[in-house]
Amino acid sequence: MTLHNLDLALRVDEPSKPTDMSSADERSFYEKWEHSNRSCLMVMKYTMDKSIKECVPKTENAKEFLEYVKANFTKTDKSEMTTYLKLLTTTMYDGVSGVRDHIIKLKHYFNKANEMKVELSEKFLKWLVLESLPASFDAVKLTYNALKEEWTLEELMSIVVQHEVSMKKNETHFIALVIDQGSNIKKKHPHKNSRGSKQFKRRGNSS
Repeated sequence: MTLHNLDLALRVDEPSKPTDMSSADERSFYEKWEHSNRSCLMVMKYTMDKSIKECVPKTENAKEFLEYVKANFTKTDKSEMTTYLKLLTTTMYDGVSGVRDHIIKLKHYFNKANEMKVELSEKFLKWLVLESLPASFDAVKLTYNALKEEWTLEELMSIVVQHEVSMKKNETHFIALVIDQGSNIKKKHPHKNSRGSKQFKRRGNSS
């Protein structure tokens, strides 16, 4: 059987079974179709996920088998897409698992949804990440919204993780952040009180 005829059973409906009155061409064509039908069924059943394969009604017709799988696989995709979108938009940070793992989890849901051609932007993902964080991260949200520069997701994750670490250390001044001209994130140290201690100067020789 040539490669051209490998998918014959998927392109052509089953022909009538040959009889004593059938011509040699009709017999030959039926043999090719039958061979293609068996081959296609074998390949589909061998490569298909077991959970899907078990749901397909028993049939010896490769075309019918494929049409049933396509119809049900589409439904599965829609259901799966809905699940990932719901997880992406409703998952809130619990404060226990670690904010880095939380963001990675949202990124996973985001990627899964995009694989199903939902076409969500990274900017939307960053907004969802910030919205999923509790009030203790409000300073990060305010800083992000106030800046003209756009943080990448990696920068946002780094800032949020450092903020969480600072909160655990009771450091209240960390989120005083500025962005320089190169869009590099730096810490802004708190200003000293003008009435506070003066800077120490190295004493020079009086002579």
